[in-house]
Amino acid sequence: MSQTRAQLEAWRQQNPGLFRGLQQALSRAEGTWREDQPGYNILFGGGKFDDYSKHPDRVIRSPGGYASAAAGAYQFMPGTYQEVAQKLGLKDFSPESQDLAMLYKVRQRLLPAGGLAALSKEGKLTPSLQAYLAPEWASFPTEEGTSYYGQPVKPSSQISSWFEEGARRAQASTEAAKPKESTGVNLGFLNKFIELMGLTGGSKSIGPQSSLPRPEFPDYREGSEDPQSQLLVDLYKQSGGSEALKKAQEDSASLELQRNLAAAEQAKSQLLAQALSAFATPKSVI
Repeated sequence: MSQTRAQLEAWRQQNPGLFRGLQQALSRAEGTWREDQPGYNILFGGGKFDDYSKHPDRVIRSPGGYASAAAGAYQFMPGTYQEVAQKLGLKDFSPESQDLAMLYKVRQRLLPAGGLAALSKEGKLTPSLQAYLAPEWASFPTEEGTSYYGQPVKPSSQISSWFEEGARRAQASTEAAKPKESTGVNLGFLNKFIELMGLTGGSKSIGPQSSLPRPEFPDYREGSEDPQSQLLVDLYKQSGGSEALKKAQEDSASLELQRNLAAAEQAKSQLLAQALSAFATPKSVI
C-alpha cells in the first residue's frame, strides 16, 4: 500500500463526519446521489453501469448538448481516474476505490490551502474551499459563483448545506454507537438477577413457588454510595446465599417453570416493580 493511500485511509478513519460530508456534497452536486447514498454506478446523464472491475470509459451525450465519459459517484473522467488509480494502487472502480480517489483529488486541490488539514481545521466546506475544488468538479462554483468550465453550477450555500447534513448525520451515528454510561440501576442486570433468584416467594406470589424469602427492600435513595451494587448485594444476601441461588437456578430451568411460563413472567414483573418502587426518583433507574 502506498504511503499516500495509507494517509488518506487514516484521515477518513479519524474524520468520519468530514468524509461523509464530502461524499454527500460532491455526489449531490454531481447529480449522482441515489437512495440516501452516493450513486457509485451512475454514468454521465443518469444511466447506470454494472461492471465495477474498471472505469466504464463510455462517452454519453446529454439532451443539453454535452458529451462526457464521466462515471461513478464523483463523475471521474477515465484519464483522471487512471492517473489516481496508479498512484494509489487501485485495482478496480469499486465504491471503496472511488471514495479513495475522491479523497486524493480533494487533497490535491486543497494543497494550496493546506490539504485535508484545511478541511479539518474549518470543520465545514466553506465557499473558499469549494472554489479550490471547482477546477476538478464542474458543479462546484468559483469564488465568483460561476463554473470553472462555463457549465451550470450549484449554489455555494446549497453545497455547504449538503456537506453539513452529511457530517451531522455521521456524527449522530458515531454517538449512537458509543457505549452509554450508567446513570443508575442497570435494569437488564437487575432483571436477570431477579430471574436467577427464582422469581419470587411468599404466600401471595403467582406462579411457581421459590424457596427464597420475599426480599425486604431498604431505602435506596439517590445519592447513596453505589445504590446499584448495594441493591444487588442485599438481594443476594436475602436470597439465603449461594446454595439458595443455585437452587433457584435449578428451579428456573425445571419443567414446572416451563409449564407456568406466563404466570412466572407476571411474578417476575411484580418483584421488579417492588424493587424499582424503592427508588426516590425515576432518574435513579435510567
